[in-house]
Amino acid sequence: MLSILNRYFSRELALNFLAVSAVLLAVIVSKSFGTLLTKVMDGKLPADVVLSMLGLGILDSSVLLAPFALLVTVLLVLGRFYRDSEIYAMGSGGMGFFRMLGHASLFVLPVIAVLSYASLHSVPEIAWQMEKVKLQAKERTSLLGLVPGRFVEARRGDWVVFVEDTDRESASARNIFIYDRRKEGAVVETARSVHQAGLAELGGESLVLNEGRRYEGFEGQEEFRVITFEQHAVRIPELGISANRLEPEFMSIMELVRSGRTEDHAELQWRLSIPLAAALLVVLAFPLSVVKPRQGRFAKLGLAIVIYLIYSNLLILAEIWVADGKLPVFPGMLAVHALMAVLIAGFLLKQRMTA
Repeated sequence: MLSILNRYFSRELALNFLAVSAVLLAVIVSKSFGTLLTKVMDGKLPADVVLSMLGLGILDSSVLLAPFALLVTVLLVLGRFYRDSEIYAMGSGGMGFFRMLGHASLFVLPVIAVLSYASLHSVPEIAWQMEKVKLQAKERTSLLGLVPGRFVEARRGDWVVFVEDTDRESASARNIFIYDRRKEGAVVETARSVHQAGLAELGGESLVLNEGRRYEGFEGQEEFRVITFEQHAVRIPELGISANRLEPEFMSIMELVRSGRTEDHAELQWRLSIPLAAALLVVLAFPLSVVKPRQGRFAKLGLAIVIYLIYSNLLILAEIWVADGKLPVFPGMLAVHALMAVLIAGFLLKQRMTA
């Protein structure tokens, strides 16, 4: 049966963890939502995929933000205990570092267990679903999504389109070039202006060309036919974009373990690093939370954020180096965790010497 102190500590950690996570996610969601809306307004993304991408993005961000949320949570709770002198009352009752860590583990360990499962199994599936949504959005991108001055291919290069400029107010483009290679020959079409329309007779989204010419013939032959038109419509083909499920970020944990590629080993180490980093950051919060009664619970928060930023950036750098072969698979990213463990040991030793 849980003691009063266990229930009290766990409740404080849970409430603060929910509050910190909500704030962090609100910041991420607001930024992501603004970026997605900008893409929709620019015609680079269909409006009906915004919620899907936003939801998947929240799930993905939750896993990445959880270690930092745990660090801040433990820091805030213990900081309040020191500010209100509750920690000293606990210490007089024989509450040492390891017993305090044991009480915190009743909340922290289940969170890390869920985080481990999400990092190892859920994250690749979330990434795969996000990639599929992005590819489907690209296939449905409107004419205004075409980048002026850039050739866009479809059907493995058999269909190419180029526009000189786009006008978002009139939802049209000017000076378009289309190359269409078929079995019966090649077709090149040019037009002064173009707009997009859904034409049932052509089977869907089409480009309506105005004031242009159409050239028909076979490549390498001199004979070809030229047709001048006032208005002509052509069907927009499916772009045929497909994702590679063998990319490291999409592979299952067993596929990564069996793989011999360095980039796959780097991805495996990254997924394992998320719950390991969460555990180390929780332990780090204990010595950093030691403050004097008049300092306030946020006294060491700035230092904690700096340490977290250095730690997370070193992990990202180590993953890149392992994938590129610049850092051996062993110790790989484990070296960064070892440095963090040494830093934590230094803080704990300093705390013990000054106690």
